[in-house]
Amino acid sequence: MQLLTIETTGASASVALSDQEGNLTLEISSDRMNHLQNLMTMIQSVLEKRSLQIGDVTAIAVSEGPGSFTGIRIGVSAARALAQALSLPVIPVPTLQSFVYQEPSGENFIVSPLFDARRSQVYAGAYRLANPDEREELASDGGILPVVEGKAWDVREYLARLAEEADREVRFYGDGTGAYEKEIMECIETLAGRGIRGSIAKPEHRFQRADSVGMLGMERMIAGKMVNYGQVKPVYMRKAEAERKLEEACQK
Repeated sequence: MQLLTIETTGASASVALSDQEGNLTLEISSDRMNHLQNLMTMIQSVLEKRSLQIGDVTAIAVSEGPGSFTGIRIGVSAARALAQALSLPVIPVPTLQSFVYQEPSGENFIVSPLFDARRSQVYAGAYRLANPDEREELASDGGILPVVEGKAWDVREYLARLAEEADREVRFYGDGTGAYEKEIMECIETLAGRGIRGSIAKPEHRFQRADSVGMLGMERMIAGKMVNYGQVKPVYMRKAEAERKLEEACQK
């Protein structure tokens, strides 16, 4: 079983090829926001490194969003096209939830990815891996337990909710850690007042990556959460700026 994973929701595109035996090949673009030009070359590269052909792929996982609107469209469109051409199933993977698999660790901490959505908003959510006694009923969701709902939030509202709901260490991820570092540090101070540790992930673990998307994708594939290429849709969590402005103009 060979799972090809596409991640284009962040600034740097990445592609992974993995199987149930734990073999993993990862390719991360050194270019920023150049997904359209690099994606197919990266797919070919991971296949060649494993001495495989595109016909050896069993299924395609794709990071469905939120994130860069253009990046999401590129990734979803590529996954749909490949799946249609090769008659393969697709596993849509919620981008925020994939951060639960971002770091190899036995710690059961809360992951809190925040993507900068501008206008003091973030696409954010908080999650943790379920304990063994909780995991069976959550198997179809990759064993992921939501702590704070993933959606478009006002950044201060989200951080206040997280500070209330957290019951263990919290680690922050995503480009929002740079855009809203002051607000995050205030949240970390609030958590410390409750005896809970908070920290910002190291740069090498901070942003979207196809290997963690693929790990969640593999869990969802084993659980049977595969769809036809025509059912894969981008998850933006908010209307595009141009669409929002057009609606505002029409209402005047």
